[in-house]
Amino acid sequence: MPTIGTASVFVARDTELAELVRVASRPPSVAVVEGEPGVGRSRLLEELAAHPALASRVVWSARCGSFSRPSRLAPLVDALLGKSAVAAAHAAGFSPVTGVLRRLVPEWSPWLPPFPENADAETVRQQEFRAVREVLTGCGPSVLVLDDVHCADDDTGEFLRGLAASPAAALSVVVSAAAGGPRRFPPLRETAAHLSLAAFTAVQVRTLLDASFGRCAPDFAEAAHRRTSGIAVDLTALVQSVGDTAEALSADRLASATVPPIVRSRVSGLMAAIGPAAQDAVRAAAVLGSPAGEADLGAVAGTPGEVSGAITEAVEAGLLRDLGRGRYASGSPLIAEAVYALLPGPRRCAMHGRAAARLAGDAEPFASLIARHARLAGDIAAWTQWTGVAVDNAIEDGRTEEAGRLLETALRDADLPRNARESFAVRLGRELPRSIAHAGTVRLLREILREWPLSKAARGEIRVHLGQVLINQVGKVEAGRLEIELGAADLGRRQALLARGLVTLALPHIGTVPVEENLRWLDEAEQVSKGEHDAGLLAAIAANRLSARMQVADPEAWQDIADLPRAPESAEVCRQVARTYINLADAVAWNGHYPVARAYLKTARRLIRDDHQPYLDALADGTELRLDLAMGEWASVAEKARAMLTRVDKDSSLAAEPLLVLGWYEYGQHRPTAALRSFDAAFALSAGSVPVQASAYAGRVAVHQAGKDLQAARRLAEFGLETVRRKNNWLWAAELMPFAVRTMLGLGQHVEARELLAEYRQGIDGKDAPVANASALLCRGMLTQARGETLAAGDLLLGAAQAYSALPLPYFAAYADELAAGCFSEAGARERAVASFTTAETTYASLGAAVDALRCRRSLRRCDPEMPRRGRKGYGEALSPRELEVARLAAQNLTNREIGERLFLSPRTVEIHVGRALRKLGLPSRTVLTADLLSDIP
Repeated sequence: MPTIGTASVFVARDTELAELVRVASRPPSVAVVEGEPGVGRSRLLEELAAHPALASRVVWSARCGSFSRPSRLAPLVDALLGKSAVAAAHAAGFSPVTGVLRRLVPEWSPWLPPFPENADAETVRQQEFRAVREVLTGCGPSVLVLDDVHCADDDTGEFLRGLAASPAAALSVVVSAAAGGPRRFPPLRETAAHLSLAAFTAVQVRTLLDASFGRCAPDFAEAAHRRTSGIAVDLTALVQSVGDTAEALSADRLASATVPPIVRSRVSGLMAAIGPAAQDAVRAAAVLGSPAGEADLGAVAGTPGEVSGAITEAVEAGLLRDLGRGRYASGSPLIAEAVYALLPGPRRCAMHGRAAARLAGDAEPFASLIARHARLAGDIAAWTQWTGVAVDNAIEDGRTEEAGRLLETALRDADLPRNARESFAVRLGRELPRSIAHAGTVRLLREILREWPLSKAARGEIRVHLGQVLINQVGKVEAGRLEIELGAADLGRRQALLARGLVTLALPHIGTVPVEENLRWLDEAEQVSKGEHDAGLLAAIAANRLSARMQVADPEAWQDIADLPRAPESAEVCRQVARTYINLADAVAWNGHYPVARAYLKTARRLIRDDHQPYLDALADGTELRLDLAMGEWASVAEKARAMLTRVDKDSSLAAEPLLVLGWYEYGQHRPTAALRSFDAAFALSAGSVPVQASAYAGRVAVHQAGKDLQAARRLAEFGLETVRRKNNWLWAAELMPFAVRTMLGLGQHVEARELLAEYRQGIDGKDAPVANASALLCRGMLTQARGETLAAGDLLLGAAQAYSALPLPYFAAYADELAAGCFSEAGARERAVASFTTAETTYASLGAAVDALRCRRSLRRCDPEMPRRGRKGYGEALSPRELEVARLAAQNLTNREIGERLFLSPRTVEIHVGRALRKLGLPSRTVLTADLLSDIP
């Protein structure tokens, strides 16, 4: 195992080490450890030699092949010299035959017997074997540890085979060798253990890094394993080159790290030790960068003849990996990088050229790979041609993101021929609206429009597509509208393309202009498209017309949905119908028809099941997240939201919905700081979607209201209401209205609250939006309560709770139930209060809203003193004085140690008190423990 970080660690080889210790402790015995170069054989033997279980034994150790001018028995001589003092202490007991060691170990001459006289060379050789054996066994119980015995001289090998065939009673032998090939050390008879070390798995790499740094990011561990293939020596060098603390280890830094000098030196040495043909095979594998057969390696290396022997030699050296079935690859990506860096430029270009030619001759040529090799060979014409083919293939297979990456890479290359620039830029513009657009791609298209010489037709088309992306994915509606208008001036008679741009502006949720302005753009798109026969365009216009009607909750829109084609023949029309269903799902979800929205999403996913559409998939995922949150499926919603944030660009408007969902979830978990951060982030990305903005405003108002900052809540509520008012679609204020009205009532603004509700009810009149109607009923209940009509208010609030439950929108239903219960309690209707508090508490608890559930339980206690109590005997549900004291300090975010210092308690005692308090309060963790929760506890 490698040493990484600030301390030496040895993990993931515990089983192997234990087995070697067992064998070494029970002489006579022999153990052989095999593995590819770099997997950690040497480190394992080092750990064995230093193991406490062998402390009472003499450990003779050496490494074979570490001598610049190897001589006979060199590793054994090295091992003997390492324990000279031990040998000298036992020299008196050595027999005269050990005098033969005077020539091998002249340093021992002062205390060795005389060299035998008149002995011929073969006799001396045999006596040397006997003498070495005698010294190894004559100093007490011993272990001989030899590393890399595949590099040992012939005499050392013969000596070891002799030991295995005729074991010495007090001697154990442990050797390591490279696995496979003719250089493999011949097997030893009477082997007690035979271990094969493989490279580390991804799990073992993570275990190692965690042990070295306390905790390592999973993505870093996976990336480190991927780049080194788990080869221990390379892993050590690479991680050490990135940093020496957990904070410094990031996948990004790892990706940009160059090959460490230690690895370059190791690979250079391995290359020098193999023959020219094997070197060429290794270079060919590095150039190809992917698994290849013998014929491919030979063709790229420029030696198309018999290469089996060369490949075998490279595999033995650990520079190539045998993947089975006649396929080979570089020993690891890092080894490939080191080999590639050692290749001179002209030779590298020639090999890439041969790779491109070889791959182009395949029955099914891999166009993007051929393009890559052609570019690295400097063949610009072939690179341009094959990039175009690769883009065609990607688009045909529905891999729009790959097509975009290929085009963007080519467009960023200064050597792209002038005649290809315009066509590639137009194609990138066409594909971008169907992909998940990234900020860098948008900047590239803007740069192209600003600086490149383009024809009017190309410039106009790129502008329209860029405008679509700015509106739909970046949230820059005005900038997108301007691009579309500028594009219209360049398009001339290309009315279909202009209509596609205009229809992008037609959905009511887009921009800050009134809904009527969006519908005017839709009318204009229809006018421009008259006479067009583009089925995809006509489907897009029809889709947006229907979606627009549903966004304003037109009750007559439902009947037209049935007319949508169930199995469109054209792929483009199929995508447009799928988009229609996704837009409809989004619209009816904001209106409160949650099960219908689920059904529409299911239909959309069926339509695009075999057509990879990243943008449409992301739209559908965002709506589904909102449905999970609304319908009370909170158990996994936060995890799903965070997963979606990793799939979309962090600056994209597609990130707004998962951030919004996270905000509402964190609000329900009483994490105000986290909730506000998520709401703020969602708002910042939602400039292109008024309903998302309105929901983010509602969340921000709710957080400030809960924190009793009513002035801040009122200001934010007014901003949100003005946004909806300007848009002239009050349906999207359904979440905001209850919090706005309650804030206004808290500030004594009763008249303003009544006027707001009247405006809201007028705005939703005649609309098919059940969530808006439930919201209006909730607001009426609040206003009625503010007039002192508590019983009537309770009935209205109970009706709102039932309306929310029918959707279902359980969190708001519980909120309305709790308010109704408070009214019933104030009016003296005790049984109705208990019933509503019980319903609210049950709903909150089912959602995991522990703080809200606790608040309801306390209210229930005040309404129903006979309610069964929770908690430990002696205090019932109440906290003990000490528990309350500790809990109040914990609510101030003090650590256990800080609390203990104030109360003269140990941190462990504080931890116990905090745990008991949380259990009695029914709270999941101390993060939701606040002073407000404890304020009414005497």
